[in-house]
Amino acid sequence: MLYQNAELYNVQELVPVEQGEGWQLSRVPDAVRRNLNEAAQQTAFNGSGCEIRFNLRGEQARILLRREPGAATIGLLEVYHGPFSGQYTETPRYIGQDIVEIMLTRQQDTLPQLKQLYTSAGHAGFDPALIRIILPYDWSNRLIAIEGDIEPPRPEQVPARKYLAYGSSITHGGNSSTPTGSYAMRTARILNADLTNLGFAGSAHMDEALAEYIAQLGTWDIATLEMGINVIGTWSTEDFKARTEAFVTRIAQQNQDKWIFCIDLFTMNMDIIHDPRVNAYRQAVKEVVERLRLPRLIYLPGNELLTTAGLSIDLVHPSDLGMEIIANRLAQKINQYIQK
Repeated sequence: MLYQNAELYNVQELVPVEQGEGWQLSRVPDAVRRNLNEAAQQTAFNGSGCEIRFNLRGEQARILLRREPGAATIGLLEVYHGPFSGQYTETPRYIGQDIVEIMLTRQQDTLPQLKQLYTSAGHAGFDPALIRIILPYDWSNRLIAIEGDIEPPRPEQVPARKYLAYGSSITHGGNSSTPTGSYAMRTARILNADLTNLGFAGSAHMDEALAEYIAQLGTWDIATLEMGINVIGTWSTEDFKARTEAFVTRIAQQNQDKWIFCIDLFTMNMDIIHDPRVNAYRQAVKEVVERLRLPRLIYLPGNELLTTAGLSIDLVHPSDLGMEIIANRLAQKINQYIQK
């Protein structure tokens, strides 16, 4: 969506805050958000995959941001110029509950060289003239103001291929050190795709309203659906299979021309202690995909995408290394299917 001549990417609606000034950024329309499970209604505001994008027409732009009060009081944002990270003086930046001012200045010295690199790559990715403020993924961020002589991105300045990632906190980015360190963001980079991140930390319950929204969204070419980790402690295998079948069926049947990769639980503590529930859940996802028999609907076992070496100490969330392992393996498998 557009706001003050900037694109709020991966943001579908601005919701006024209850107290004070500014806006919360919802990754789904508010009418959809209100029909999600209670926890997901909050995590829809988390900034995973959300960016403020614009071109500078003047010399500077000024962005005012702050964090919503809550568990994660400090977040880390990154500034990119197209595919290139900003200088160490501008990125990364911490955001707390006090208003933070982000000043962006036109890059006069290196922009011609960056443009040359962009041109040599065949204009396939992000234009270096496009400024991207990549917001902290882990909590709700409040937008206060965008000021400056700016204009929104042009279609040719961003990757043509669109990748949508749905899932839990692991898809959301949990435990990655930076917003661009999530497996979803890394996978998008390898695939040369623009990412829509619909990770819902702790609340990926395959809601009917979200299935309907994704099915009708029409702005993605490739999707990954990561399912299971947020409900394995509370749902029976039968309940999980039924909800997964309804969720996948709604999305896949309306998007048979698109590639959809269904991922079950990544390698985790239940694998280490040989808990039978984890393999039962994996079998449920596999059977759902096999029953639908759609040529571009693919099952990918999560334990083939992540090794135990890539786990953090909670034995659930990947470390930065784990995010890299997932992204490399996932992108390789996606490319194999698409090229074949």
